[in-house]
Amino acid sequence: MDEQVGTLAETLVEADGVTVLTGADVGATSGVPTLGGDGSARCDELDPKMFGIDRFETDPAGFWEDGLELDALYDDSADPADAHRALARLEELDVVDAVLTENTDGLHADAGTRRLVELHGDASQSACVECGRSVPTADALDRVRSGESPPHCSEPGCHGHLKPDAVLNGEDLSESAYGAARRMAWESDVLLVVGSSLSVEPVATLPEEAAERGTLVILGEERTEKDHLAEYVVRGDADELLPELVEAMQGRMPRREDRGQAREATRVR
Repeated sequence: MDEQVGTLAETLVEADGVTVLTGADVGATSGVPTLGGDGSARCDELDPKMFGIDRFETDPAGFWEDGLELDALYDDSADPADAHRALARLEELDVVDAVLTENTDGLHADAGTRRLVELHGDASQSACVECGRSVPTADALDRVRSGESPPHCSEPGCHGHLKPDAVLNGEDLSESAYGAARRMAWESDVLLVVGSSLSVEPVATLPEEAAERGTLVILGEERTEKDHLAEYVVRGDADELLPELVEAMQGRMPRREDRGQAREATRVR
């Protein structure tokens, strides 16, 4: 086992609160394509501007038609990766208080994470721009395939059309999601960043604020713009390192019943 992982395990065991922030590299091994521009998405095949808020507002039909091309890149059978499952296990052990994610793939929830803030929303759902009624994005895309573009709201009397329930390039984060993320990061002893470039505001401010009063840990294969603020920088593949961390911690953990009751599940976006 990596010595750095063992040292990190000791730090997390001793911490009173741990919040995790994940980025695009968590989930990449699950076959999830990503688009650049908002820190959560990268995909060489498509231009991120095709899926920006400006494009949606000026050409919603073209936006949805191009969405079919993006959808074709997704693996419909994508399952949580080892990193997702390891973080869910750390929550189960009452080590991790909450996971904040820049990703819109829903894989943290699928892995069993109960306290989750989806900073960029949930791309699996779409909502009417007028009344807010939500439908599965897969259903909306089926309607586009049948010639209805943009897909319209099915609420009687509503004349709005649908928008993916995800933060598009150029769009602000929801106040509820970002506010919850700031509070959790500030209140935790440790902020563990996994697989994020930390290059795009406002998410990039979270490690800065966390480092002011607690311990910042950055784990991933690539260097970030906030590495200089971190007490620990662990280089490597999250799908390998996080399961190692779970293993290291389980041998150091007090019994679960000695750590209090499980926290109430919450999901914010």
